[in-house]
Amino acid sequence: MFEYGGVAIRPIEEKDLEKMISLRGDPRIWMMLGDISMINKSAQYQWFSGIQGDSKRRYFILCSKQQDFLGIVRMDEIDWINRSMRVGGDVIPEFHHQGHGTKMFEIIKKYCFDYLNMNRLWLLVLDTNSAALRLYTKAGFMEEGRQRQAIFRDGRYHDYIMMSLLQSERCLDKR
Repeated sequence: MFEYGGVAIRPIEEKDLEKMISLRGDPRIWMMLGDISMINKSAQYQWFSGIQGDSKRRYFILCSKQQDFLGIVRMDEIDWINRSMRVGGDVIPEFHHQGHGTKMFEIIKKYCFDYLNMNRLWLLVLDTNSAALRLYTKAGFMEEGRQRQAIFRDGRYHDYIMMSLLQSERCLDKR
């Protein structure tokens, strides 16, 4: 377990898979993702087996002393040579607007920059996801490009915004 700023990330365990299915199945979550495929128990277990030992993907459970499951943290497309990775996460909707997203990105930056020695963190976000855009900007991420009309939702095409943060740009309290 890795702790920082009042939250922790821990490896995903089999006991977490049901909660992950529920989180991924919530329309408030999947509507903001690039892939809207519905996940069943069999697919979730197959995914879980597939990530074991995969050096280009790391997934964690976000938790705190009070809550064993606040959400999921994703680190994938890990490029160990160029020190770059895609990051992201989803907080259970009942815990939205309580500062958990901010804490999630603080722990992501701390873990990735100070322990994994990454130079660049990047992510993709839908142009309609204003809450996430505010969160990422507050965390220090900057827009670096757009994939125009890349995502189809609710009968319309939307831009996918690419944002990144370099280790030299981070605005993280170095306690």
